[in-house]
Amino acid sequence: MDPLKRAQQYYDDEIRRKVKVLPALPRIKGFLATDDPPAHTYARYMRKAFQKYGIAFDLCRLPAEELPAAIAAANEDEAVHGIFVFYPIFGGERDRELRNSVVPEKDIEGLSLFWLNKLYENERFIGRQRKALLPCTPLAVVKILEQCLEWKQEAFPLRGKYVTIFNRSEVVGRPLAGMLSNDGAEVFSFDINSVQIFRYGEAFDATISRAEALKISDVVITGVPSASFPRVSAREIKPGAICINFSSEKNFADDIRQAAGIYVPRIGPVTVLMCVRNALRLFKNFHLEGELKAPGS
Repeated sequence: MDPLKRAQQYYDDEIRRKVKVLPALPRIKGFLATDDPPAHTYARYMRKAFQKYGIAFDLCRLPAEELPAAIAAANEDEAVHGIFVFYPIFGGERDRELRNSVVPEKDIEGLSLFWLNKLYENERFIGRQRKALLPCTPLAVVKILEQCLEWKQEAFPLRGKYVTIFNRSEVVGRPLAGMLSNDGAEVFSFDINSVQIFRYGEAFDATISRAEALKISDVVITGVPSASFPRVSAREIKPGAICINFSSEKNFADDIRQAAGIYVPRIGPVTVLMCVRNALRLFKNFHLEGELKAPGS
């Protein structure tokens, strides 16, 4: 079984176990305010996944101008335990403001400043018992990577590993670099104009070239949403490297399997499972006790 399917099976089983023992289940509100085709596809898969586990998922389609007020209302609604907004909507700073407008207790995506600050400070718990939330897509990459490697249950399971990531967006690439470096990897993070090296959660400007980084990297992760990106080829990578793509575009050349030890061309199914998993964690951490005390429960 390939790593993607192993991760799917593992987290499907985990979610089923958690749902089975919970005395109540969360109610989720999704907001779709964009014409972006991948966002619509994502929304369909998301709703289907939540419904599969018996979790109510109300998908609200609305004009973008009405979204801020709708998020504010959902934040205040005690009957809503999780919020997920499908992006892009306005792009740039306005989308960042929308992400931060979701209260942390309902932020399934895990990309509000509260959760990102926890990630970058490597604070893995809130208090002593409640686990912190991590962003869904970066978390999916890490969980698939765990299935590719002999992941050791220690403080720095990726110590001694080099990772190259092509994407430094605030929603996937940068959080992912932070997560992997927190686990001990040295991460070369490429965007259009620059390179940074992440070590133990800290980022530094670097001058390493694409060719130099790829030749020493044990793991290569791509997430460039452009057909013009020069695809990573077999001749560029370290023989046996693990190659994972999270972009909707094809970022690896057709010959990549000739040199890659493992090639994972997509991660979508595991990303959706991480969203369900995050929703259950939020519900247990912040809402379950109140739900059990509610009239009629």
